[in-house]
Amino acid sequence: MRRPSRRTVAIVLALVVVAGFVVARTFRTTTTEISEADAVDRFERATEDDSDDASAVDEMAGSAEEQAADEIEEQDVADNSAENQAVSGAEETDSSTTVTTSVPEEVTPVVLPLPQPGVYAVTVIGGEQLALAAGADRTYPAEGFVTVAPVACGVDVRTDFVVERWQSIELCESGAGLELGTERIFHSFFGLDDFLERSCVASPLSVDATSWLCENESSVAERAVTAETAMRDVAGAPREVVVFMTELVRGDHPDNVELIELWVDVETGVPVREARRYDFVLDTPLGDAGYTEDYVWEVSSLEPIA
Repeated sequence: MRRPSRRTVAIVLALVVVAGFVVARTFRTTTTEISEADAVDRFERATEDDSDDASAVDEMAGSAEEQAADEIEEQDVADNSAENQAVSGAEETDSSTTVTTSVPEEVTPVVLPLPQPGVYAVTVIGGEQLALAAGADRTYPAEGFVTVAPVACGVDVRTDFVVERWQSIELCESGAGLELGTERIFHSFFGLDDFLERSCVASPLSVDATSWLCENESSVAERAVTAETAMRDVAGAPREVVVFMTELVRGDHPDNVELIELWVDVETGVPVREARRYDFVLDTPLGDAGYTEDYVWEVSSLEPIA
């Protein structure tokens, strides 16, 4: 069989490269803005799903409450008998001595409340870039949305810039305050979707937080955290916020860099500003690729649009 000439092979390779370049150029600038109607519709659907789940939980809770009431009634009978015996014994004791104790003044800790569900409009500056094939870059639109939707453990806070890029984090209620729950990150480049979900443990959303750890079987993000309360301008007015500063100390690649600055309003618990910087090395089917992202978003108002 006659082997193809070097010239023929070169022409075929050139055509493959050109075709790949055309495809990359086609997908690399895909940037689909999120409309207010889309954000509100997603929030309403999430609220409806949560209402259905809550109804089922209420039915179970009602049965448990009835059982607990019966147990309390039985306990009250036993307590009243013990109390009568204690009163009789106390009457025989000399109560003329008064003991005075001093109570030290306590500093009330900052405990962030669960934010009110709703869709909050934000202003955005920034974009992302992927160094792969012909390269891909995306500039975010000037406006986006932060959606706070109810979930089983508390609320899910989702940040939407474009259809091709969003992320979310659950804020869960615990006995000690709010904690981070499940973290979700989505990107789409060259028509391919990349979705990452990690569970966070021992990651308090509090002033005394020192670390956040979110991981799954194949991915990890361990972040060193510092936090402080401060007065900051929020939507044109001074507000007390907790400023969280995080730095990635362990990730999926030793060279990965991630820096986050997050402001959370003390009174409402609403995240009001975030600045994030990524400089990652990603493992792709075509080899390692550099990914960078820089953005800042701020709420336009603390009043939700929905």
